[in-house]
Amino acid sequence: MEELNIYSGKLKYKDICFDFVYDKQELRLIPPADKRSEVRRWQLMELSGGALLTMDSPYLEGSINETGQNIIFIMRQGASIGNYNYVLFVKVVAVILFTTEKKMINRIDFTGPEINAIHSVGQAFSVIYDEEQSQKGIVSIQTTEYEKTITDKSTFNVNDKAVSVHFSIGRRVSIGIQDAPLKLTSIMIFEFESTDDYDFILRLYRIAKLFVQYLCYRQNVVIDAVELSELMDDENYNICAKMQILDDYSQCEENTIKDGRYIRQCYIDGFEGKILSDIASNTIYMRHLPETYEASRHSDAANFVMITAAFEWEFRRIFPEGVKKKDAKLKAEAQASQVLQEIIDRSSGELKSIYKYMQKSIGLSSLNNKITFVGKKLIGIIDIFGKHLYHLNGEELDYYKMGERLSQQRNNFAHENLDKEFVGLALLDLVFLENILYAMQLKYYGLEDVKIKNGINELFDKNIMVKE
Repeated sequence: MEELNIYSGKLKYKDICFDFVYDKQELRLIPPADKRSEVRRWQLMELSGGALLTMDSPYLEGSINETGQNIIFIMRQGASIGNYNYVLFVKVVAVILFTTEKKMINRIDFTGPEINAIHSVGQAFSVIYDEEQSQKGIVSIQTTEYEKTITDKSTFNVNDKAVSVHFSIGRRVSIGIQDAPLKLTSIMIFEFESTDDYDFILRLYRIAKLFVQYLCYRQNVVIDAVELSELMDDENYNICAKMQILDDYSQCEENTIKDGRYIRQCYIDGFEGKILSDIASNTIYMRHLPETYEASRHSDAANFVMITAAFEWEFRRIFPEGVKKKDAKLKAEAQASQVLQEIIDRSSGELKSIYKYMQKSIGLSSLNNKITFVGKKLIGIIDIFGKHLYHLNGEELDYYKMGERLSQQRNNFAHENLDKEFVGLALLDLVFLENILYAMQLKYYGLEDVKIKNGINELFDKNIMVKE
């Protein structure tokens, strides 16, 4: 069915049947003549009370005049509604366009250039070489059977609902003049119990995109198609709708993908659900991901602090017991805490608050101690990258000194001591810290050491020979 640039139709909002016009940017709601006075009262209430007219519904359902299709407009609840001459202007977050009537959803298919690379389409075909045939200009390409390009399912939970994830490769043959005769497309697939909870569907999209961002270490990844399917009686899936996200556009980084800067699915096979589970629960730190590959090659105060914050967050999550200490150290800390408690008990006001702060600081491990601890813990994974990086720059890898430099420079930035000279090798340390972060996380999820090393090697384009 041909996609239109402008849709018109009818939908119901607050028990009023509006005509709508949607131009893929904004939704305009036009009330019938006999309901204009009621809409006018909403506008007057806004003016008299000073409160903005806001969207109180998560989504609106409508039918399209031009095609007869059902359409779902997903809104941002609480967003302001514009109005002019009885017409309401509503900001749309996403649109679900059904092929015919509205259906229950059981599955989402995500496709995009990064997904094509992460689960390589190259594994779905082989070229059959015959010298005699090739001299005649005959090239034979044979696709691989479906089962060999489908990965095992892995599960995670979102809003207490079980979701499975796996990858597949779709094939499309065409005899059209302007179309490629064979098109192979990798698909990331989420499956779940039947639902018409469109907030849940949108959330799954957000989680899927974060997952691809994590595997590519940049935010500007592209998901160019989102197809929704229903489960049929014969246990097969039928595509019943397409979803378009309006506030989520990125330019494809073709060269970055060609250079192989991503973690391949084969390295995380079986562990996708664990990563997605932490993304869904917001327990994995991802706020430091650079916007683009180019942005990852530059550093400023903001991203320096964010990357070190990411390490601190992940250290607490992955090593909840912290840096292991000797018994003598633990005993001394306990004695110091007791002495301070006695002082706190006989103090008051600001002085008491200061002593309490000092007491809380007892036992906290410094950044350099944490980095040294992780260095020893993951030496078999990260040493190869650290030694290579520092050797290229005429330096030696020392985890403790690395932590000291990072801590000093982080504190300078955090406390706005911008007049202080940049700490020598801190920028080099920051580059290596990005590698360490992925090593910590992937080891935590259960990947084999060699797969972690291969993943880091390719993601950060290290070009190091990794031994099996």
